[in-house]
Parts: sequence; C-alpha cells; structure tokens
Amino acid sequence: MLKIVRLKLTVLVVTLILINPLNAAPRVVVSLPELHSLVAALMQGTAEPILLFQSESDMAGDLDPFQTSGLLSADLVIWVGSGLEKSVGYALDKFPPIADHFMTLSNTLPLLLKRGYEEIGDQRQISRDLHFWSDPRIAIMAVKQITPLLVRIDPDNTERYLDNEIALLKRIKKVEQEISKQLAPIGAVSSKIANTFDPYFIHRFIREIKPDGSSNEGLQKVSNHPLKTCRQGEITSPSPGPDLYFQTLLTHAKHLDQCVNSRHRINNRVEVRNNRHQRS
Repeated sequence: MLKIVRLKLTVLVVTLILINPLNAAPRVVVSLPELHSLVAALMQGTAEPILLFQSESDMAGDLDPFQTSGLLSADLVIWVGSGLEKSVGYALDKFPPIADHFMTLSNTLPLLLKRGYEEIGDQRQISRDLHFWSDPRIAIMAVKQITPLLVRIDPDNTERYLDNEIALLKRIKKVEQEISKQLAPIGAVSSKIANTFDPYFIHRFIREIKPDGSSNEGLQKVSNHPLKTCRQGEITSPSPGPDLYFQTLLTHAKHLDQCVNSRHRINNRVEVRNNRHQRS
C-alpha cells in the first residue's frame, strides 16, 4: 500500500514538472518592435520575449489564434494600451482574467497630447499620443517599470535582470547624447518639418518650432511644398532584437538632419535668387 502511495506521488510530481517545469523561462509577450527591443535587452541571458506584432500596420483586424494563444499562456504581457493595440484590448474584454498578467505602460508614463488635441480631460487612450518610446527619457522610465515585473515572475534571474537594466540604461543615455550632439546645430525647425516626425522625438531633441515662412516671407512658397527628404516613407525595419530600438532612433535622427539640411540648401538658393532679382 505504501509503495502504491509513493508511486502515485512520484507520478504526480513528474506530471507537475512536465506541465510547469522548474526553472522554466518566463513567457513574456511584447506588443510592438520598439518595446520588444527594450525587453529583449533586459532579458538577455534568460529567455527571448515573444513579439506580438511586427509593425503597427499589423495591428489592424483581429488577433489570429496563435497570437491569442500567446496572450492566454503568457506570464507577462507588455503593451501600450487599447488606444494603440486595439485588437489586444478586444482580447482583454473577451478574456478578463488575463488582465492580471498585463502591464499597460500608457497608464503610468507621462504622455504628450495628440497634435491639435485640446480636450485634456478626455481619456488618456483617446487624447494622448501613445508613441512615447521615441523620447529616450520616457523609454528609461518604462524600462525601470518593467524590470521589477521580470524579477517578480522570474526571481531566480534577479541579478541578471538588474545587471541588464544597468547596461541598457547606459546605452539609452549614450544614444540620447549622440543624437543631441548630432542635431544641436539645427536649433529650430519649421512646424511643417516638425509635423513630419514623431512628436516625442521632436520634443526631446529640437529646442524650438517656428511657423512656416515666419523668418522670410520670400521662402513661404517653398515651405508649402514638402521635400522628398522630409517624407518618412517606407523604412526598412531592423530585425527584432535588442539593437532595433537604437537603430530606429538613429534613423530618425539621420532623416531629420537630412531634411533640415536640404531645406537650408533650398533656402540659400532662394535667397541668392531674390538678391539677384533685387539687383536687376
């Protein structure tokens, strides 16, 4: 009888281990590539987070069965909020219990109002621009909020998460300094240029935004025609992983620099043409 009991206990323990193995890597799902990049850096040496959407364009429509299964089985889901990842919000409405495993970053981070939006009292998911990660300092706030949750679901790797956080924060600060130095000569940009780029990126790296044509009436006609170099068309996205976030920021900086320099060249040509016209 005692042997039978011991056998049953052994089978039970083995079954539990197979279902939920000891020291199993946590299942972390992250909605967007930029956030996934930050979480992947935090989790280096432990496990690889699962990327839910390859891009924002992939968020249109319903989740497929694989994505839904990922949300249901995750130990932690990191997303922005229902104002951006609407299909994830629908999944939350359909399966309320999984909300306990969700970290909604837009609930706790400082967010800018949407351009042209004046109703401050409206719900954050409606009135705020949710693309906060383009500001490195807000990205740092997000990282500091994510790390404790990783430690909570995977305490055995606490030291690794903390070490990774230190390294990641240093890297974010370094890329901010590099971009600030690169864009420092710009000083101010026109509102037309500013509206072409992410507001968080402009807010962090550009000191002043001026109305189009305010400095020289003769340039107003030119400023009404957006330059091809200022249009952020289809950009080849880097591969998902710890480097994607930094590559994306540096690409934004490169495009803004090219855009402003192209306008300066056109402005100089217009000024020369105006001077010639005045002399004649």
